[in-house]
Amino acid sequence: MVRKIINTIGTRAFSAVLNLLIAILISQYLGTIGKGQQGLIIATITYILVFSNLIGGSTLVYLAPRYGISALLLPSYSWTILMSVAFYFILQLTQLIDESFILDICLLSILSSFISIHSNLLIGLEKVKTANLLGFLQPFIILMVLLVFFIGGTKISINSYFIALFLSFGFVFILSIISLKKYSKTIIRNTHPFRELIKEMFRLGVLNQLAHIFQLLSFRMSYYWLGQVYTEAEVGIFSNGTSLIESVWLISRSISLVQYSRIVNMNNNQEAQKLTLDLSKLSFMISFLILLPMIFLPSSFYELIFGKGFGEVRSVIQSLAPGVLFLNLNIIISHYFSGTGKYHLNSIASFSGLIIAIPLFSWMIPAYGLWGSGLASSISYIITSMVILSYFRKESGIYLRDFLIKKQDLSQAKQLLKSSFLSKN
Repeated sequence: MVRKIINTIGTRAFSAVLNLLIAILISQYLGTIGKGQQGLIIATITYILVFSNLIGGSTLVYLAPRYGISALLLPSYSWTILMSVAFYFILQLTQLIDESFILDICLLSILSSFISIHSNLLIGLEKVKTANLLGFLQPFIILMVLLVFFIGGTKISINSYFIALFLSFGFVFILSIISLKKYSKTIIRNTHPFRELIKEMFRLGVLNQLAHIFQLLSFRMSYYWLGQVYTEAEVGIFSNGTSLIESVWLISRSISLVQYSRIVNMNNNQEAQKLTLDLSKLSFMISFLILLPMIFLPSSFYELIFGKGFGEVRSVIQSLAPGVLFLNLNIIISHYFSGTGKYHLNSIASFSGLIIAIPLFSWMIPAYGLWGSGLASSISYIITSMVILSYFRKESGIYLRDFLIKKQDLSQAKQLLKSSFLSKN
């Protein structure tokens, strides 16, 4: 398991660096407004994806060992296309984004969702390295295409970003099909009635994705709110600050990916709870060390990296820091509940954060701008983490003092870091 965690952290670290380079390129060449448009494009694709995942999301990790791959593909594909068509009309009516972007966004959402379906099925079969590779290739191809366009001076516009997304998603989609076919010998033949399967997929999907929907609304609603109250320039600044500080989560998300894959194949709840506790502390420690220097970097550093007008990225990072740190606990613990089929607890925790976020956004964004948006988000993250922590304590019998960092935990973190250099992935 340690090797899978190290491989996942390493792959996601490289992906985070690539995404940072993409953000820098777009910021430098397209400015705050162009970066704001890019932020809204990605946020909208992500919103469509989270609804597409009502059938075909991370619950496939749980279902793949139980039902097999072939039975899960058709319902997942069909629901994805249905959701993208529905959002095409919703976006036309709401005018939350530029009308000229809508069709491209919906087509990209279909490709992105198909890739996600394949990746989750691979993880369900414990092919974590293959899924990691697919995740790494997406930003790599985007970056390469943008470098050709921007540095070559041929297509310096937001349209270049759309072309890069289509090329990246298209290539990775084809590769994901090939990868899934490679493991066709491990496919379990489904003996369950089709109607029963759909019912189970939707039941688990709704329970699981409600948490993601509520969470995403808390995470990205501020983009649209800033765009309505201020301009796309503020969205650009906030999206850069958010992307930077959320890169800290690559630790907990990498750990939780392997944790989830392991827990769905476990039969011992106490062992799963102990694993979750240890990984929560490990994630928190490493994330704290990464987060610390980001808080104290001067505004001039962010202007040097992203270009003129991005100095306020520093205040965004500072306002988000407490919530981003504490949400590490939610990321790890929520994957324990997902792995044991108790998705509704994750939904309750995420909804708690959302109902706090909405009034805070309505008050703090108009009053305090970027700082208010970050602080409101931070408070929402902390509430979400505290609620999920209370459910975990109730189920496991673990005390709050058990989450305190001890000498043994420091030794464990040191050993993992040491293994990352010695292990052959």
